[in-house]
This record gives sequence, C-alpha cells and structure tokens, in this order.
Amino acid sequence: MAIQIVSVKCPDCGATLEIEGGREFAYCSYCGSKVMMKNDNEYVYRNIDEARIKEAEAEKEIRLKELEFEEKEALRERKMTQYAYGVALGVFLIGVIMCLFGSLYGALVCMFGFLIAEFTYIKGMAKKKRRYVGPDSVLIDSALSSSMGQYYENVATKFRRAGFVNVTMVPLNDLNFFTAKKNGTVQSVSIDGHESFSEGEVFPKSARVSLKHRGSG
Repeated sequence: MAIQIVSVKCPDCGATLEIEGGREFAYCSYCGSKVMMKNDNEYVYRNIDEARIKEAEAEKEIRLKELEFEEKEALRERKMTQYAYGVALGVFLIGVIMCLFGSLYGALVCMFGFLIAEFTYIKGMAKKKRRYVGPDSVLIDSALSSSMGQYYENVATKFRRAGFVNVTMVPLNDLNFFTAKKNGTVQSVSIDGHESFSEGEVFPKSARVSLKHRGSG
C-alpha cells in the first residue's frame, strides 16, 4: 500500500516539509515547531477575518456617505449665504437709486439692505464661534433643530455626525394614497423623549435620539 506524502509549510520558519498523510501533527525538521496538519481553528479565524473586513468596508461606505452629505450641507450653506448677501446688495442699490431720484425712503431702504448683510454676517460668525461643550456632550445647531420633512437617513447621519451614539429610526407605517410622496420623510424628532428642543441646547452624546418617519423604510 502506497504511503501518501503531503507537502506543508512550517508556520514559523516557512520551510517546506514532506509529511506522511493522515497524521494530525508533525514537527518541523528545521526549527522544531509543531505543525498542525488539521487545524479546525483555521476556518474560524478565516471567518472572523472576513467578518472584520466586511465590517470595515461597511464603515468606510457609511463614512463616504457622511462626507458626501457634509459636502452637500456645506455647499447649501454657502449658497444661502451668497444669496443673502446678494439680496442685501440688491436692496442697498435700490435704496441708492431712490436717493438719487430724491426719494425720502431711499435711506431707509439702504439701511434695510445693510441690516440684511449684518444679520447674515453675525449668523455666519456665530456658527464659527460655537460655545465650548464637554467631550461627552452635543450642542444643537440649526441643522439639527430643523429636520422635519427631510429624508430620515440624511437626518440620522446629521445626528450621528454631531456626536450622538444612540440614534434610532421608527417607521410609522402610515403611508396611503395622499402621503405616498412623503415616504421616508421625518415627521418628528425626540431627544430623550423631548420633541421640543432648539438651537443652542446641549445634550449628552448618549441621549436617545428617535426619528419617526413615514413609510417602512
């Protein structure tokens, strides 16, 4: 009866070993390490490694979506600021023209345009100079305080990006013929059971954020 020889590599020194088949283990003739011929744990480790790889890929995909959403939010804020300054400039120029034609209200219109620009500037500076909050707390900003009617996944991303670690989405399952177009839109947001929160409030990161949205998701 022929003896089956199996070629394996030593896990320590990498030497190629010729070992008789059917044995459960052998010793490396070069470094003396024990070589397992049938290692049941190898499959388990491989499964764990694959699970970690998939988890890392999922986290990377989520982060890319968050970055994309952040870029869209930043672009929207820049456009709104530019629009506000444009309106202020237009109103101011109208006031100047009225003054040139001798209108008594020209100065008031110019002042109104100036106030629009000043309000836009102060609001922008306030966003840059948010007051300090502790590392375990989250400061509610305008983006978090105005989430009604927005798509629930985008709102969840905003709250997670802000620092909240306990964000849940609750489908209302109330879609009908009249509300079909609102599928996925947020109907209410509560933090630790409180739906009445506003910009400037501070909550712990562990606070439970519940997003109720139309549809089943």
